Amino acid sequence: MPVAPLLTKAEETDFHETSRHSDVIAFCKALAEESKLVQLGSIGKSGEGQDMITMVISGDKCFTPERAEEQGKVVVMVEANIHAGEVEGKEMILALARDLVRGQLGKVGKRILERVCLVVIPNFNPDGNDRISPKNRALDLANLEGQVNPPGGVGTRYTGEGWNLNRDNMKQEAPETRNLAAYHQLWWPHMFIDCHTTDGSLTTYDLTYDTSHSNPELFAELRRYNQRFLDRVARRVRKHHGFSSYWYGNYVVEDDPTSGWHTYPALPRFGSHYRGLLGRMDVLLETYSYIDYRRRCHVIRAWLFELLRGAAKQAERIIAACDAERDRIIERGASPDPRERVGIAYGVARRDGEGALAFDYPAYALDGDEAHIAAWDVESIRARRYPGTARVDYRCPHHRTFVPVTAVSTPAGYLAPASLADRLRGHGIAFEVLSERRTFVVDSYRIEKLERTFSPDVAALVPRLGEAEVPLSAKPPPTRFETVATVAPERGAFDAPVGTLLVSTAQRAGTLAVYLLEPHSDDGFTRWQFLDGELEVGKLYPVHRIVREAGPSPRKAE
Repeated sequence: MPVAPLLTKAEETDFHETSRHSDVIAFCKALAEESKLVQLGSIGKSGEGQDMITMVISGDKCFTPERAEEQGKVVVMVEANIHAGEVEGKEMILALARDLVRGQLGKVGKRILERVCLVVIPNFNPDGNDRISPKNRALDLANLEGQVNPPGGVGTRYTGEGWNLNRDNMKQEAPETRNLAAYHQLWWPHMFIDCHTTDGSLTTYDLTYDTSHSNPELFAELRRYNQRFLDRVARRVRKHHGFSSYWYGNYVVEDDPTSGWHTYPALPRFGSHYRGLLGRMDVLLETYSYIDYRRRCHVIRAWLFELLRGAAKQAERIIAACDAERDRIIERGASPDPRERVGIAYGVARRDGEGALAFDYPAYALDGDEAHIAAWDVESIRARRYPGTARVDYRCPHHRTFVPVTAVSTPAGYLAPASLADRLRGHGIAFEVLSERRTFVVDSYRIEKLERTFSPDVAALVPRLGEAEVPLSAKPPPTRFETVATVAPERGAFDAPVGTLLVSTAQRAGTLAVYLLEPHSDDGFTRWQFLDGELEVGKLYPVHRIVREAGPSPRKAE
């Protein structure tokens, strides 16, 4: 008996439209009803109350983290539509899920179902998704901005409340981000795939890809494996699907493809860098916005398929690599070594034209790291012609290594005020609440200066329904700021009162805890103004690094 058609909105309309959230829900429900390989769920409600639907797809009724561990399956989580104008991942993860459970991917599909537990969040930004307009992300090659839109239009970069979800991972101000964090902690996926669309420098690529770059020395072993894995996938996508891919980036000097190729800042507010601090494999996919919508859909489908194929083939190695990284994180907290440093600030400070504090986040090309960029002739690049007149291959420095301007050792733990309890829980960081007063020898910080800086592309004013959002090149008004603290360390005793939070770093999120709790971190609780009411110049910072718990003074040697 023939299977009834089940099409995504992109397929149904010959790639003229994208799905609304109701279309996504209907598709997922239909697929679950026809297949025992699919279980529906939800990670919670969006800012405007929409259900954030999920699908778990696997064989052997592997629908829980516990079952995945018992069966030795690699857990792969796919998040699509974090920026709801970038819709290809949303459409194609649905189509790929359908073909997977219907057996249309042959032996490879069967192997994926046997070895992979696939967890899908197909529409992470449902409120932004449903603010569809043909004017959103309108193509503007003069400013290297926008995309070739489907005629029916796309949603907005920001949520219905105005949050950029891919700048929200450390501060967790959007309910969508908090929902994802809790779901991620539940599943603790070995591999996370984040689907985007990129504009920017003119090249010939169909897609660019990347992974975490934060603290490359601490996580060197897993990062090397992750990079080799992605390069293999890129070669398979080229050989078997005909799409050209390369590492994500833009020219260091726009219009000069020989100036260098650089990736995005190492701030863990970006999801990829955030998950990198947790010692997991991460994949950033960015389809190229200047190719047409149909081709963008096809290339991201090819990448998703080959990533799942690769994960199935290397399931045991991926699980072992992630387990080893988790153990190293825990060991850094259990046996602190002052020589092992956690980079917590990568921004180089400067003053803008009005004297306000601002930061640049330079990446470096180290050890002869060279990028091979397939692009267009310089005349076409400078004239903003796409496609260009002639294809040209360029070799230039590959700026993808970040060197911290501030780094600290991992202490055994921190003593934090009770006001941070919910924020720590939001990141899955365990802590003990002191039930009695205890004294510790601590390294503290005295606050010398407090300043404020504007935080770009973090939040925006929400356009009225039917209106297009303001593009970044139009310089939308500032809406979110950060507190920058200058501090000086000092050692002393601290009498921790009842209710103080004792945060051990000997846990899987231990490195993340260091990044969040240090006062001079470029993406921590202080920077995001969550401690402003407890900060005063000349006084001690309210979070202390534990050296040891104070006990009786040691006897003098006789």
